[in-house]
Parts: sequence; C-alpha cells; structure tokens
Amino acid sequence: MKKTLIRGLSLLLTLALMTGLLVPFSSAVEYDGVGDFTIDATAALLIDLDTEQVLYEHNADEQRYPASITKIMTALLTLEAVGRGELDLNTEVTVDAAALADITEDSSTAGLMAGEKITVRNLLYCLLLASANEAANILAMTVAGDIPSFVERMNQRAQELGMGGTHFVNPHGLHNDDHYTTARDIFKMAKEAMTHAAFREIVSTGTYTVPATNLSPARALYNTNALLTSAFYPGYTYSGTIGIKTGSTGQAGYCVTAAVEHRGHTFVSVVLGAQNPIGNNGKPQRKQFSETERMLDWAFENFSAATLLNEETYLQEISVRFSSQATHVVLRPTQSVKAMVPGTYDPDRLELRLNLRSEVASAPIQAGDVLGTVTVIYAGREYGTVDMAAVTDVSFSPFMAFVTSVNTVLGNIFVRLLLLIALALFVVGIIRRYRERTKEERRARRQAKLEAKMAFRQKEAEARQQDEALARQEKAQREQRRKEELLLRQQQAQERQAKRAQEAQERQIKREQERLQREERQRQLQAERQARQKEREERLAQERAQRQREREERQRQLEQERRQREEERQRREAERRRREEQERRRRQEAEARRRRQEQEERQRQQRRRQEQADRERRRREEWERRARQAGQDPRSYRQAPPRREPPDRRPRDRR
Repeated sequence: MKKTLIRGLSLLLTLALMTGLLVPFSSAVEYDGVGDFTIDATAALLIDLDTEQVLYEHNADEQRYPASITKIMTALLTLEAVGRGELDLNTEVTVDAAALADITEDSSTAGLMAGEKITVRNLLYCLLLASANEAANILAMTVAGDIPSFVERMNQRAQELGMGGTHFVNPHGLHNDDHYTTARDIFKMAKEAMTHAAFREIVSTGTYTVPATNLSPARALYNTNALLTSAFYPGYTYSGTIGIKTGSTGQAGYCVTAAVEHRGHTFVSVVLGAQNPIGNNGKPQRKQFSETERMLDWAFENFSAATLLNEETYLQEISVRFSSQATHVVLRPTQSVKAMVPGTYDPDRLELRLNLRSEVASAPIQAGDVLGTVTVIYAGREYGTVDMAAVTDVSFSPFMAFVTSVNTVLGNIFVRLLLLIALALFVVGIIRRYRERTKEERRARRQAKLEAKMAFRQKEAEARQQDEALARQEKAQREQRRKEELLLRQQQAQERQAKRAQEAQERQIKREQERLQREERQRQLQAERQARQKEREERLAQERAQRQREREERQRQLEQERRQREEERQRREAERRRREEQERRRRQEAEARRRRQEQEERQRQQRRRQEQADRERRRREEWERRARQAGQDPRSYRQAPPRREPPDRRPRDRR
C-alpha cells in the first residue's frame, strides 16, 4: 500500500512538471539586471529584427484573432507574384463585383466600386494605409483567380514561414472563429514582408493620394498607424517608426505591429488584444499605441546595442601537418555577433567558448574552411554560435605527408617487432625453397603448367562459344521484350490520349457549367445590385425630401428670425432717433439758455458801464463844483485818479 501511494504521488508530480513545461511561456524574457515589465494587452512581442533576439514576450504563442494585420500576408503574396513576373505593380485591374460581396458597411473600405479600374500599386496603398477590405479581395482574385485559392496559398505560405499557430480563412481579417494566428507568427510574416522594398515604402507612408479613376475622383489615403502619423489619433507618434500595420475587431480587440529604427537596429513589436478605455478627459485611450510606446521605451532604457564578436578578430592558432608552407594556421569567426545586452556593455562579462574539430589540422587548407565553432556568452546568457574558419591557404606537401606517415608508423613498437619477424620468415623461406627445388622438379612443374595452360585455353574456347550462344538468345529475348514494350507503350499512349480527351471534354463541360453558374451568379448579383440601387435611390429620395422639408423649415425659421431681427433693428433705430432728437432738443435748449444768459450778461455789463460812466461824470461835476467853490482851477481835479467801484458780487452763469 505504501509503495502504491509513493508511485501515485510520483506520477502526479511528473504529470504536473510536464504540464508546466508544456504551458506556453507568457512573461518577459529574463535578463540579468533588467527590471520586470508588464503590458496592458493579451499578447505582446518585441524582437530585434537584425539579430532576431527576443527582448520581451507575453503570450507570444497564444492563438489570437489578428483582424486587419492579416493584410500583411495578402500584400506579401501579391509582391511575391510581382517578383515572379506574374503581375506588375502598374498592372491595371478591373474591380469585380464579387470582390465586394462580403464587405460589411461598418468595415474599413476605400470606396472602390464594381467596374472601377485601378493599378496593383494603388490597391496595395488602399490595402495597407486605409486598411480597405475590398482591396484585399480584389488583390486575392487578381493573384489566384478566386478568393478560396488565394486563402489556400496564404496557409501554404504560412507553413513555409514556420507559422505553426496560424490559420487563415479570408484575405482581409474580418472575424471568423477559424481565422487566427500568434504574435510570434505575425513577427515571422512581417519580417518576410519587410524584405520587399515596395512593402517598406508603402507602410512607411503617412499620406498618399490615389489618382482619379474611371469611376472616382482622386482619393486621399491616411495611414491608420498613429505611431507613424497623427492623421487619425494625434499624440501617439513615435520617433523612428517605419511601419507596419494596425487592426481591430470586436473579438480581436485593438492590435498593431510596428517597426522602429533605433541606434542602427530595427525593432519589430506586436501588441494584440488591447482595449481603448475612456480617459479622464472623456476621450478613448488608444492602448495599442501607448502600450507599444511603453514597451519600446522600456527596451531602449534597459538595453544597449553591442558587437560581442567581430568577424575580423583572430581567435585561435592551431598546428598544421602535411605542409611545408606553414606549421600553424589562424582562425577567425565567419560572421560578427551583434546583440542588445542589458545595461551598458561590459567586456569583462563576455565569454567565448571555442570548440575545435581537431587540435591539429591536416593540409591542404583553403582560406574560409571551417575548422571549429565559437559560442558567444554574455552575462551568463548565450547569444549565438558561429563557425571559425582559416584565415589563409595552406598547401599540401606529399613529401611531408610521407615523412609524417612513416614516422608515425615506425614510431610504434609493435610495428617494428612485426617487421623483424616478417624479415626472418622471409629469409628462412628463401633458403628452404632453394634447397628443395631441383632441375627435374622445375621441368615437371613447367610441363604441368603447360598442360594446365592448354586445358585452360580449351575450356576458355568452349565457354566463349557458350557465352556467344547465350548472348544471341538474350538478344532475341531483348528484341522480343522491346517489341512487346513498344506495343504496350502504344496502347498506353492511346489510353492516355483517350483519357485526356475525356478529361478535356469533362473540363469543358465543367467550365461551361461554371460559366453558367457565374452568369447566374452575375444575374443574381445584378438583380441584388439593382434592388439595392432602387432601395438606395428610394432612401436617398426620402432623405432628400426630408432634407428639403428641413431646409424649408429652417428657411422659415430663419425668415422669421430675420423679420424679428429687422423689427428689433427698426425699433432700436427709432429709439436711437428719438434719443438723438431729445439730445438735439436738449442741446438747442441749452444753447438758447446760454445765448440768453450771454445776452443778459452783456446787458448787465452795459448797464454797469453806463452806471459807472454816470458816477464818474457826477464825481467830476462834484469835484469841479467844489474846486469852483474853493477858488481853484477845476482842471486840477480832473487829474485825480478815478474812484474804484467795488466788484460785482453777483454770481455768474458759468455754463
């Protein structure tokens, strides 16, 4: 019982350990000296594209819905078809109505219409900048003939790129439960797409104008990547951003994969399943962009670029044999090892582990021949293993090879002992053979040899005749088999020809059926389009009538408001004129009062002057009278100063 219990516990512990090992790694990669970082998204990944070094990952292998990030694969297959010569970027494509069938009204589009003619290049701009879903369908039908065949190519290419956690159902990314991928697979897809110059040029464009087509005026397209341009969401642009693509659906959340250049390195980030909560300012927070910025800032603050191993560095010198040209050859790495290391690069934390194929190399050696490997380790973490190759040529010397071989063989004590024993046996055999051999024995031996030789020749002649007969028989049999095989091939050719004719007839019937089905589908689509057009026209007519009624109502309201304003203006104008008239009458009355007061003042002054003149006259008359009474000259009194009259104390009107 005790043993059974112990075995059961051991089994449970083993299963728990295996389950833990099978759980996908869903946290940041641990680096010595780098603090923890958490991201507000369901999955995330940050990789140095130049070295494919993972700086951060969170649920990177968890299957998620990619939304419009799917369009990276659509663009990749289109550009690969261009590279094979099957298409040209300037090829003009006519939009098929079937490409617009599964496009919902609330999805992102560029407004492309059935029958519109547009180039492959401009379709790629509509696909990657405006995230137009109909552009994805149009490109899929242009590349593969129909959408299901294109989706098969998408899944096949995903498997070729090692995207084991990915399955595509459509070329645009609208939600489907069987349409999923992972953050790591998105990196693999984006890495391959970034090898195409046309893709890099398109995804790094902020604004693009599609020239006018046969059905539409020029279109202005704006990149939805707020890390690159603030056309849609200002305040999220990030320095160094060169792409790539955004995506969002209700089930996928808000997603973005971005490429950023920083200090000579290109970094690719993936953020999936972010949310856009309402902030304190009442506006949505675009977490797919802000979390990408936080992750990039964290990486750039905690890591620095370093060249851990330079391909020009001489690493080891080993001995060489079988050559008279050189006794040693120098080894160096075949490529440099660059990486993002935590903190500031410290040479003392670097370790190089050399692994030689042999302690001594054998000539000939060509410059570049791999003679070992070197493993680069920094701060206890392995950053890569590269080959070590010879720097110079070392020629082969046969003489040195012979001398080395002889010295190697003769240097063995057992070889020397065997050589002595063989020499002794050889001498003994020579002596015995010489003693036993006589002239008669030699003659008998010669006769026997002659008879044996004649018998051998006779047997050889008989065997030759038998071989010739057998060869003639085999030749006849081969000729018979050749005739039978020729007849069989003719029959098979006739059967294949009949089969091909039957298959061609079946294909013709199938094509005719498909053509009839397409025509029927076209008629149905035309009828649906006419019905939608009629419904749209009726809706537009109702909307126009409603807008006309609203305009008339607004016009009546505006006219009424205008009349009210006019009446108010006239009332204010009458009031203003009344006030001005009152002011004018008041001023006239004030002026009349002022004139009357001035006239009264002049009259008072005139009366005062008259009174003063009368007083002066009476005073002189009084002086003259007094002078005559005193017997003096009256004229002497005329020289006396006039009498001053007291000033007029009455108040004056100062208005």
